[in-house]
Amino acid sequence: MHLLPGLNDRLPLLVAGGVLIACLTTSVPNSASAQGGPAGVVVETIETRSFTETAPVLGEFVAPTSSVVASRIPGLIVEVSVQVGDRVSEGDPLVRLDTELLGIELGAAEAARNEASAGLTVAEADLALARQAFERIERLKKSPAFSQGQFNDLGQQLQRAQGQIAQAQARIKSADVTIARSRYNLQNAEIRAPFSGTILERQAQPGEYITTGSAVATLLDGAHLEIVADVPAAYVAGLAQGREVNVRLADGGEYQAMVRAVLPRETVSTRTRPVRLIAPFTAADATDGSTPFAEGQSVTVLVPVSEEKSVLTVPKDALVQARGGWIVYIAEEGKAQPRPVQIGAAVADRFEVLSGLQEGQQVVVRGNERLRPGQDIMTGPPGGASSSAPGGAPGGGQGGEAAPDAEAPKAAQSDAGDTSSDEKSGG
Repeated sequence: MHLLPGLNDRLPLLVAGGVLIACLTTSVPNSASAQGGPAGVVVETIETRSFTETAPVLGEFVAPTSSVVASRIPGLIVEVSVQVGDRVSEGDPLVRLDTELLGIELGAAEAARNEASAGLTVAEADLALARQAFERIERLKKSPAFSQGQFNDLGQQLQRAQGQIAQAQARIKSADVTIARSRYNLQNAEIRAPFSGTILERQAQPGEYITTGSAVATLLDGAHLEIVADVPAAYVAGLAQGREVNVRLADGGEYQAMVRAVLPRETVSTRTRPVRLIAPFTAADATDGSTPFAEGQSVTVLVPVSEEKSVLTVPKDALVQARGGWIVYIAEEGKAQPRPVQIGAAVADRFEVLSGLQEGQQVVVRGNERLRPGQDIMTGPPGGASSSAPGGAPGGGQGGEAAPDAEAPKAAQSDAGDTSSDEKSGG
């Protein structure tokens, strides 16, 4: 058989190329088949929860206990035991004054007290002699030996002895006061922390002479901070004393605080009233576990603006945004079925369901970004890692296709958690 010129030379190459194309064509279905299988997902249950609509109000931490620690006595500073930023406990020494002169003064006061005590002993002896002599002559009043002049002299001596007793007792009391003052000065020569807290400022330096009332350090109690927020007067009615409300920190951590007082003062320009809340949580409760709260740190108070009610809720991670609104995938008989939903206000990390779902349904909260309607799924426990589909990535669908009509990632990546009072429309 004769072919066109040159074709005989290219025939082996064409045959080899056809074989290669055939091999590649037959290998594609096998590869796609290897990537099939159910998608690993995590599901949670649609449930009813108690819900109170709230409005965010900006507040800040304040320290009810903060003071400038002052010296009670004058003296020369010989030692300063703290630095700025040091944590101290109640009773810890902060500053020590020179006590040499104070010790001398205490010794002198004790000696004066001993002298006054000895004087009292002498006065008591003189009083006893004077009383004895006076009583002797008093018994002679009806006797010819009685002398009126001597009687008067002995009476004056008795009164004098009694006065000396009073003087000696007064000197003892004066000496006792001097001793007490000296001991007070000695005791307060070491200035101690009046409460536990953090040193914000150190005003004292070694070698400095200070007077009574001089500041040595500024101390702040950061372990018992309160929250103050200016709440609109229309919302104050829902903040009864003792009520617990949620507060949110800048790091996203949410905790509970208790209303301590609503101050009876309204700002005319803003029509707000200051509310004080006790923050029972501590620095150990913070999300990073180490950063202490600070005076002036901002905090958002979620003020209740409605009565408590029970609502059907869906986890925010179950929401996927599509062109027609929000959808969720429910797990039915091992398959993922999309359901359009209409959502309302945020309830912690969930959203109120206005329509589209029923209580008890299982919704996909992880691995739902790439699901297709009717796709086989393999469910894992809530909060745990989803199972890996055979031949595919954990939580992924076949071929990496997106959800139908998907325009945006899951609702968890939106601003849904910014305020609890805002509603997100399903349309």
